[in-house]
Amino acid sequence: MNNRTFLRFLGIRRTSGQAAVRWLPLLALLLILSACGAKPVERAASDPETAGQVSGSVSSAAADRADAEPVTLTISAAASLTDALGEIERTYEASHPYVELDFNFGASGALQQQIEQGAPADLFLSASSRNMQALLDGGLIDAKQETDWLTNTLVAVAPNDSPLSKIEDLKSSEIKHIAIGIPDSVPAGKYAQEALTNAGLWDSLQGRLVQGKDVRQVLQYTETGNADVGFVYKTDALTSEQVKIAFDVDPDSYSPILYPIGIVQATRHEEAALAFYDYLQTPEALQVLSGFGFSAAQ
Repeated sequence: MNNRTFLRFLGIRRTSGQAAVRWLPLLALLLILSACGAKPVERAASDPETAGQVSGSVSSAAADRADAEPVTLTISAAASLTDALGEIERTYEASHPYVELDFNFGASGALQQQIEQGAPADLFLSASSRNMQALLDGGLIDAKQETDWLTNTLVAVAPNDSPLSKIEDLKSSEIKHIAIGIPDSVPAGKYAQEALTNAGLWDSLQGRLVQGKDVRQVLQYTETGNADVGFVYKTDALTSEQVKIAFDVDPDSYSPILYPIGIVQATRHEEAALAFYDYLQTPEALQVLSGFGFSAAQ
């Protein structure tokens, strides 16, 4: 709008230069007010650089809202990891407030079967390479998101006043009940079977074996006196004050104990699952696990 049009809009005729001069202060004031009344967004839109900043801010805010959506990760984990993962859960959820970790603890063989049957799971934390390999072979775990994670050792636990000190002592008639995990589904039970077989004791001890559904049940049998001795992981033995480590089982008598971890192909939370998978391998997480007796896999 030029000055002539604006004057006409105000009802001012250009018949007198003196009249026009009298209206100039009002004209200047109206022009200033008109400029100040422009909307900030409109002014920003006219400036390509500013417009980009506004657009970026909106996109960033939208992304933040998306990231803030709560996610529940279902993690099938070996029972021997119960205590260590309890501490990791508290630490991880404190720093990731929109992620909830829902652990399903059990024997690795049973967890493997659950995943094969379609039970919901985002990650599998196994105490046996055999169970993980079965899922890899079945295409249920992504080979690119699977790795050996931890190692452990096998020990025999007994009441604090027990005289047991070596595997050969199991021949004693005073040993009535020996607890082990079910070899077909509990990795610790399979390792115990291997050790007893290599010691030449497996067949002769069959009548005294008490089998547990997972390593924690084997520990419980020994703690409550329902077994005179039990074969568990060292990490489980360290959690109990009711039993002692009677002896370490010769590591050459059983297969290496590896804990592989992997992301389940059917996960619906791939990004969150990958973030936790990576976190479990950080120095921070491994330090927590070492405090419970685990060692990082080489």
